Amino acid sequence: MRQNYNSFDYWKELISENKTIRGHMLMNRMPTDKSLYIHTLIFCRQSGLNNIWGYVPDIRALIGYIQYSFLPEAFYIWINSRDGRVSAIPIKPVEQVISDGERSKKITKEEAEKMRHQVTIIKKCWDLPKNKLMLELKKFVRDFNRTWYGDSSEFLYLKIFEKPEELGKFVLDSSYMSNSEEAFRKENKEDIIAWLDLCKNATSNKQAGEKFRNILQKNLTEVI
Repeated sequence: MRQNYNSFDYWKELISENKTIRGHMLMNRMPTDKSLYIHTLIFCRQSGLNNIWGYVPDIRALIGYIQYSFLPEAFYIWINSRDGRVSAIPIKPVEQVISDGERSKKITKEEAEKMRHQVTIIKKCWDLPKNKLMLELKKFVRDFNRTWYGDSSEFLYLKIFEKPEELGKFVLDSSYMSNSEEAFRKENKEDIIAWLDLCKNATSNKQAGEKFRNILQKNLTEVI
């Protein structure tokens, strides 16, 4: 399938063909120097916590993932979980997800406007030069997290890392990891030094890259 990251049809086909977590759809290959790394949290009391660590091939893939996959999923759960557990996410453009929620009065006009504002921000990224993209994406992330920090019943969160080492250090600094080095080793069969070394070599060593990918997909679900 040809990669056209700024295309709803591309993402619709990708989501339909991959019976996997959306944040892992583009992890079929090892990370490279162009890869970017993500941590996303979608929490609603009725549906539980969706905690994803992953990576995408490059910055345009990241913009596409946010616009066509993450935002529709996050906003759909935010809108619909108040009526009960959300068991399936329809494949719809984010604009339609928002309009449907507003029409059914499951969200307020103010919530819908905040959602549309963030869709507008991410869509503008397609027209920016490469040297301004990461700065704009980080602004988007700050605005997104500030808007949807929510409360004990629901919140949305997104973080971007430019290097696997950044992700690795963040994992160690997380509140979950504050317990002890033993807790990390028990969960991932790695000590802290080995984990950081693995992250450092994830893009240059095939074995390290495969191990790093496997940990992101399977072993960090409790790290928030």
